[in-house]
Amino acid sequence: MRIAFLGNGAFGVPTLYALARSTHEVISVITRQDRPAGRGRKLLPSPPKTAAMELGISVVEIKDMKSPETEASLRALDAEVWVVVAFPIIPENLLDSPQQGIVNLHASLLPRYRGAAPVQWALIRGETATGVTTFFIDADVDTGAICLQREVPIGREETAGELSERLAAIGAGLMVETIDRVEAGTAQRIVQDTQQATPAPKLSKADGELDWRLPAEEVVNRVRGLNPWPGGYTHIGQERILVLRVRQLVEEEVVSATVESPPPGTVWGFLEDGSPVVVAGDGEAVALLELQRAGKRAVAGAELARGLHWKGGEKFRLPPVDENAAEQGKRVERG
Repeated sequence: MRIAFLGNGAFGVPTLYALARSTHEVISVITRQDRPAGRGRKLLPSPPKTAAMELGISVVEIKDMKSPETEASLRALDAEVWVVVAFPIIPENLLDSPQQGIVNLHASLLPRYRGAAPVQWALIRGETATGVTTFFIDADVDTGAICLQREVPIGREETAGELSERLAAIGAGLMVETIDRVEAGTAQRIVQDTQQATPAPKLSKADGELDWRLPAEEVVNRVRGLNPWPGGYTHIGQERILVLRVRQLVEEEVVSATVESPPPGTVWGFLEDGSPVVVAGDGEAVALLELQRAGKRAVAGAELARGLHWKGGEKFRLPPVDENAAEQGKRVERG
């Protein structure tokens, strides 16, 4: 089949490579324009554009999906099917452009975790399994008929970045199988059960601030879900520290407790290797295994604690209670 691939992020690159190696023909990659990045603000291409150049596939760079020029250029491709991975919402006037429809790869088991951050929210909510779904795009976000799904277990200490890489690779094979079925006329279209839907809204940098009043398990899950972006962080004094990896502990593992009955957010003591231990809202402990100061490299929690001369009793700042965020969290849980 003649395929137009639409994608902006790294998550879609394995799918692009898999389609290029398949019996199908990727005639073009549609992606965003190059963007400035880094301290030098050098223009950098999107990951799919870089892959397309390596594969020798033509690239169409889009500034505005809603412009008449964009519509004309995409229709002129005359692709039989569009494959969409990590790309903005397709305008309704373009949904009828490809003859065989538009197929999206989503990093969840739809209708669970509809939205922009399904991997992050699955980890934040403590899921032990997630998956990938291919579905036919319709006018609403992530609501179209499902073609194929594959469940994937989540590693106990896996981060959002690590899980995304695994799901991207698994999803690539699932997409090739989906397009095979579309070509053969055997692709199923399973209507989603809206009663099972849960949202996975886009995260912002502000969502990264850790609230030590939460139970230890929730703090750990949040750090995993926020790694690598937007990144979990906390403050000690005026200094912001990125919290990259943590682990929930049992009391017997703390070999050097320095504070009795500490409030949440307090450095309670240290592990044998020097990793600082912080108390969470349920009284359980969280070991800080990997931390990063602003403008510095990531280091073991023990190294940072030694460098800052932590002795125990230090207190991380507690963020103000955000009623809107709390309500959003309830909505994610309820669906």
